[in-house]
Amino acid sequence: MNCSQVVTHFTDYLDGIASAEAAAAVEEHLEGCPTCVRYEKVLRNGSELLRTLPDPELREDFVPRLQHRLFDVDNERAIRATADSGAPAMTVAAIAVLLAVIAWSPVLFNGSPVVQLEPIVVDRAPARSAARPTSVTPPGTFSTATPDGLPEGLWANTLLYDYTPLSQRYEQRARVRRTSELGR
Repeated sequence: MNCSQVVTHFTDYLDGIASAEAAAAVEEHLEGCPTCVRYEKVLRNGSELLRTLPDPELREDFVPRLQHRLFDVDNERAIRATADSGAPAMTVAAIAVLLAVIAWSPVLFNGSPVVQLEPIVVDRAPARSAARPTSVTPPGTFSTATPDGLPEGLWANTLLYDYTPLSQRYEQRARVRRTSELGR
C-alpha cells in the first residue's frame, strides 16, 4: 500500500471500521513510512484534543437551519448533475449543423439539369426592323414627337389618364409638404 492509499483508508482505520485486510495493510505501511507515522500522530493528537473540549451550546433554530442547508446542498448537486450532462449543448450544436446543411443544400446538391443545345445554322443575318431607331438619344433630352406605334391623342382620354400612375402622381403632389425647412 502506498501513502495516498493509506490516507484514503486512514479514517476508517482510526475509527476501527476498516476491514481486517485494510487495517493490516495500513499497519504494515506505518512500520516503514515516517511521513505516515507523523500523519497518524497528528490525527490522533487532534482527535484527543477535540474530545477534551466542552460541547458547544447550539441555538434553538440550529437543527432546522442545518436541515434546510442540507436540502439546498442536495438540490444544487441535482441541478449540477443535470446541467453537466452536455445534452443541451449537443442539441444546440446538432440544430446548428442541420441548419447549415439545409442552407447549403442548394449549392451542394445543384439539381438543375445541364442541357446542351445544338448550334443553329442560318443562311444570312437577320434584317434590321425599320421601327427600331439606330441611334440612342442622350439622357435628359426629350422628344416632342410621338413614338412609332402610339396613337396621337392617347392621353386625351380622361379614363385612361385616371387609371394610370400618372394621375396619382399629379394629385398627390399638391398634398405633399416639406417638413424640414432648415430651422422651421
